[in-house]
Amino acid sequence: MDRGVDYDWATRYRLLSTPRSQCLASFLLYAVLTALMGREVLANLSTAVANDAGDPLLTAAILHWNAHHIPWTEAWWQLPIFYPTRDTLAFSEHLLGLSAMAAPIDWVTGNALVTYNLITLLTFPLSGAAMYLLVYRLTRSAPGALIAGLAFGFAPFRISQLPHIQMLAAFWAPLALLGLHAFLESRKARWLVLYGAAWTLQSMANGYALVFFSVLIGFWVLWFAVAQRRWRDLGLIAVATLVAAIPLVPILYTYVAVHDRHGFVRGLDEIRTFSADVAAVLCAPPALTFWGWIRVACRAEGELFPGVGLFALSAAALIGVLGFRQAMAVPRSPRAVTFIRRLLLVGAGVNAAVILSVVVGGPWSMDWGWFHASAASIRKPTLSTLAGLFGALILAPGAWAAVKRASPNGFYLFAALVAWLLALGPTITLMGEPTGFTGPFAWLLALPGAEGLRVPARFWLVSAISLSVAAGLFVADALARRSRAVMATALILIGSVVAADGWATIGVQPVPPSAPDPTVLEGQVVMELPVATYRDIAAQWRAITGGWTAVNGYSGFGPSYYLALVNAGRFEEDTSFIPFQRDHELHVIVPRDELRMIALVERQPGVVKTAENTWALQYRLPKRSSAAFVEPGPAVPIAGTESGCNAGAIGLAFDRDETTRWVCPPIGVSQELTIDLGEATTIGAFVQGMGNFWWEAPRALTIDTSLDTQTWQEAWKGSVLAQVIEGGMRDPRSLRIIVPFQSREARYLRVRIQEADPGFYWTIAEAEVRRPAP
Repeated sequence: MDRGVDYDWATRYRLLSTPRSQCLASFLLYAVLTALMGREVLANLSTAVANDAGDPLLTAAILHWNAHHIPWTEAWWQLPIFYPTRDTLAFSEHLLGLSAMAAPIDWVTGNALVTYNLITLLTFPLSGAAMYLLVYRLTRSAPGALIAGLAFGFAPFRISQLPHIQMLAAFWAPLALLGLHAFLESRKARWLVLYGAAWTLQSMANGYALVFFSVLIGFWVLWFAVAQRRWRDLGLIAVATLVAAIPLVPILYTYVAVHDRHGFVRGLDEIRTFSADVAAVLCAPPALTFWGWIRVACRAEGELFPGVGLFALSAAALIGVLGFRQAMAVPRSPRAVTFIRRLLLVGAGVNAAVILSVVVGGPWSMDWGWFHASAASIRKPTLSTLAGLFGALILAPGAWAAVKRASPNGFYLFAALVAWLLALGPTITLMGEPTGFTGPFAWLLALPGAEGLRVPARFWLVSAISLSVAAGLFVADALARRSRAVMATALILIGSVVAADGWATIGVQPVPPSAPDPTVLEGQVVMELPVATYRDIAAQWRAITGGWTAVNGYSGFGPSYYLALVNAGRFEEDTSFIPFQRDHELHVIVPRDELRMIALVERQPGVVKTAENTWALQYRLPKRSSAAFVEPGPAVPIAGTESGCNAGAIGLAFDRDETTRWVCPPIGVSQELTIDLGEATTIGAFVQGMGNFWWEAPRALTIDTSLDTQTWQEAWKGSVLAQVIEGGMRDPRSLRIIVPFQSREARYLRVRIQEADPGFYWTIAEAEVRRPAP
């Protein structure tokens, strides 16, 4: 009997020691940890949304849309928001790489909320499992793979990115790297297929990964193929990449075309805002259970805290790489190189001492005759210390040995460093202050389309991948040939620290209430008031999941007229509705507590209340025919201009270049512009082009005309928000505000801002005076 029991336990141990069982056990561990962190989400799968009701509702709606439309088709691009704007899916991420998993869940459950919540949670164990497979392939070590999976699947960075499911869905990336490593090892084509499929899916899951992860792939190829002169393998990898990119081509073409049509760009200031600080590795997401109190140099999306465990493992791995000596690896460094390396280390040590002195004793200065030294802050010595250490690192014999022998550990540590530098953005800052140094991300901005990447800090995802691999490789090497007791103890201690680093409770937020009568709205055009950014998230969620088209919208980009629509509602203008009633009835939903908005709707001609509930009232406005837009006549030549406001730059409004502008600030002088036509002529419209400066479109203008500048006749006085909306719909890139008035003879035309606003900078990209329409 005892022998049978012993045999059963031995059999079970052998079964649990197989690679497949170890992988399944690790995945089960990742799943259990996820269930504990996401217990609130699991308890409210169909009634609340994970983390918050902002971006998660946008991406949940897109996943639902993808599940019910065929990708790459014309209909797929018509996400029903920002009516009547077309191709609105291209305003944000399309998330196809996630829909490969989300669509079946949506089909089975029929619930977009359940789908989103489950996919959000699944990204944790799937990322851990993918990293496990990669590191196991590199090491054949289950302990190393287990720790690497914990480090990546539960990285602190993931908690800061909880609102962005596309950043959580990084599990395709380790599989792509697995395919590349396995191909070089085995030369079997199936691994290139895995690489190509995983790279494509990762690029389709996250637009940033298309560029950022591809940078990592580029460095991988240089390190493992080019440096080793494996030219045939390089060619096969290139072919696999080109084939894998084929499904992306029509998508990228549409994105480029749509963004060009609307003039979408990201300003350099916006990109700087979403760049990480040098000290951001000391900025932890506040939601972390144990480390949320570490908040140094935090910026938008710049929470780069790697975790104490991962940092320690990576540092140990770096020491191991730099300390590696092998006679055949590299010859001894020349004396000059050794001298420079030691000089850099001494300089770094001196600067480190300066940092310590300022931290302990505060700013100081000293004068010893001809010698003067001072330290007012730690910024410059910190940068000098880092620069010295990086220089010494590059010149270290172990670094060159790692390149020569194609060390995976050396590569991933180097990749983590490069990705961190790229995460600092185009201008490097330290403790919130610009250093004056240009970051390597500025080189990426020179590439076509790269200006759309407004969040350099997301490059930390590549660092998280690389550091996790390096940590797993170190653990695998450190625990090799150790006893089972030592290995088990080490795994428990290391695993506990790594898991604790990223531990947090994933909270939930209630979903927005339903429309009073969704059945009436199906297939219709619907506006929700007030039109405002945060409320628009809920409006489009109701539209996409309810089956109607929303005038409202919330996305990465928006139509150029949208701010004017927001202001039209804010100032309770009847013109809010007219542009959307030309071709359809317009249904309007107003919350009960918005009494002024209710009054605005109820004074519209033909309004009918169709439903109500405890949250809102629902109305129908009839189709409202109006005169078709008629383009004014040709432009009248302009002889001269005059303004007491920024007169030296007024020519920029008449240079036929929409990328330049004349700006009249609300400081000290009247916001007024007078145009001289040279002689009396018949005119009938003033046109103000906004170009890409749509946010400075005026709310109301006063336009007067004169023959002699002595007697002025009013041509227009009042709101131009309707003209701004119409102009943005006709030509979103130029946004020409066409203000028609009764035909008249005039030589002079005077334009003024009707209502002064202390914060409004009147902007004109291009101005014209036009003859009457034919």
